[in-house]
Amino acid sequence: MRLKALVLPLALLCISSEGLAQRTAPGTVALAPGSRARVKAQSMVAPLVANFLEQRGDTLVFIEDDRGRGLWTFALSQVERLETTAGEGGRNQRYVARGAMFGGAAGLVGGLAFAAAASPSDTTREYSKPMTALVGAALGAGVGAIIGSRFKTERWVNVPLPRQFSFVPNRRGGFTLSIGLR
Repeated sequence: MRLKALVLPLALLCISSEGLAQRTAPGTVALAPGSRARVKAQSMVAPLVANFLEQRGDTLVFIEDDRGRGLWTFALSQVERLETTAGEGGRNQRYVARGAMFGGAAGLVGGLAFAAAASPSDTTREYSKPMTALVGAALGAGVGAIIGSRFKTERWVNVPLPRQFSFVPNRRGGFTLSIGLR
């Protein structure tokens, strides 16, 4: 009977100390090594697009994706935003609209130039400039929209940064709890 009374408090003490150890250890980022990521840090003007390499304590290590192929390290406290790719999305309406606009303008100018310069085989007739410009604009807008639809945009998903809990010994023999919230 006395043994059972001792086992339960001892088990609870072990569980609570294990939970305390997990809270005081620096958190890890929920990002698999090799994942394509976009990092916005305090020390950078533009976000870095790179592959996540590893986490060393409270430091994130990335290998650059572009020309430089540099190795980048950031302390968790420096990172303002961390995102991972969710693949290429079909959200390219902006490119379709832009392609249609530029293609339509080019077709309009081309149609007007054609109507002004070309003459039909029947010398008693001539091309209608407004109608030819309208047909050119429609054809140009269609071609521009098709070209714009070929562009893809990358979708980014936010990766939650770990909250940092730490116990720091102070001069008076106690501990100070430090909580870093994002």
